[in-house]
Amino acid sequence: MQQKAALEFLDMCANEGDVDKVVEHFLRTIGLFGFEASAGGGWVGVGASRAHRFYFNSWPKAWLDVYLDKGFFDVDPMVIETRRRMSPFLWSEMREAQSFTVEGKLVIDAAKAYGWSEVMGVPIHGPAGYQGLVSMASLRPVPLDATKRALLHAMALAVHDRAHASVGHGDSTRPPITLTPRETECIRWVAAGKTDAEIGIILGIAGATAHYHVEQVKKKAGTRSRSEAVALLVLAGNI
Repeated sequence: MQQKAALEFLDMCANEGDVDKVVEHFLRTIGLFGFEASAGGGWVGVGASRAHRFYFNSWPKAWLDVYLDKGFFDVDPMVIETRRRMSPFLWSEMREAQSFTVEGKLVIDAAKAYGWSEVMGVPIHGPAGYQGLVSMASLRPVPLDATKRALLHAMALAVHDRAHASVGHGDSTRPPITLTPRETECIRWVAAGKTDAEIGIILGIAGATAHYHVEQVKKKAGTRSRSEAVALLVLAGNI
């Protein structure tokens, strides 16, 4: 039943145009595996310059309020583990590995006090320093064999990619960035490592014109460098 439901979700995810319906289906499907809540998002940058985007979050309001009010994101062990892992991992495995920081233990203690028993994290790494995480939480132990993990991994990647590609979907610390078609073309080639002159040749325009479009993108993104603009546009789903 779980495997069939997971495959049905993956098929639906590839064909459904409404991202909200995709997220709703994802949440229903992970419920069959024992997970009651999930959150998915991404971020770029570090420290005060970090920008976040939550694609979806079905955490109970009581837990979400605690998490946000106490500023847990910056010290959340699940987020920290995401930065150094490529494959899915479980909260219980992290406890056994004793990989929590002192600050992170405050998050875990608060989560345990709320009642969370198990959390699965699916890390995502993308271009321009992009990092993402889809977490799935349960109030009771969740037995997961290799097949179930693989199915949940595939579903998490699929829902993340659909939500990320939908520009403006979810909640972000930055307003949506609206680009012209030509600006989009130019900044995508910047992301590929091309110079203004090379972009001009590729697009059949003057290098100075390509430079102008890139500068306009930087202005709209509110950044000083091209790399920062690319990172924010990757987060927003423009690239």
